[in-house]
Amino acid sequence: MFNAIEPLWKTLKRKISPEIFEGKDHFKQFVTNTFLDLSKRVSFADNWIKTFLPDIQKLC
Repeated sequence: MFNAIEPLWKTLKRKISPEIFEGKDHFKQFVTNTFLDLSKRVSFADNWIKTFLPDIQKLC
């Protein structure tokens, strides 16, 4: 995995595919809300840190 955004993008695409959007504004709002929700998840941040910053000391 070379790009840090790939896991987030993969999940975002999975959530978008079953949706039916009423228009461009509905689509933009859905993508924005879903992206923000996914990017706030601790597991996403934790996995990203382990993958791309393995030598960084964690604060406990």
